[in-house]
Amino acid sequence: MLKRLLLAVLLLTGACDLLLPPEDFEPTGTPFSLNPQVSLTAITGSLRNFSPVGRVTLDMTCRSTGSGPVSELLPGGLLLRSRKTLVQHLLVVKPHAFTVGTSATLVVVGSFCCNEARTIPDFEDTFDLGPLTDNSGLRQVVSLVASKDITNSLTLVANAVTEVTSRGALPQAYVDSLNALPEDTL
Repeated sequence: MLKRLLLAVLLLTGACDLLLPPEDFEPTGTPFSLNPQVSLTAITGSLRNFSPVGRVTLDMTCRSTGSGPVSELLPGGLLLRSRKTLVQHLLVVKPHAFTVGTSATLVVVGSFCCNEARTIPDFEDTFDLGPLTDNSGLRQVVSLVASKDITNSLTLVANAVTEVTSRGALPQAYVDSLNALPEDTL
């Protein structure tokens, strides 16, 4: 009888992880705004574009409100907040410079998923800019890849982001692997 009771307790405590959802990552940090001369129309998921610096691409539509082109930079560590609860928030890990003209300009943004239990964005999903993350683990990932060529290691970077947002920390093996990536030559 005692063995059955102990087995039942072990099964129930192990099953609690299956019954209760894991803590879900929510973007926190310093607010981020574009240059006031850049008008942002929309940020949507993209099915047609590819980015060498992110597994998930977004289409950001914007234009210059000035008399000519305006340059802007999306910094590494920028979070893109999903407008749908069931769709993943995203992280930009590498700075992304772009220039917009006075007519609508499509900017392709590479990013990484932050919510393992949510769905991957598709072309109907919309996002808001910001904040710049205050999560120390995500800042560590961004710092580790800042000078690295991640083009052929997008899965490694995606897994590193997931380790931080789903399990709370970046294991040393990921730190070592990210450090071993080749230097970015651009």
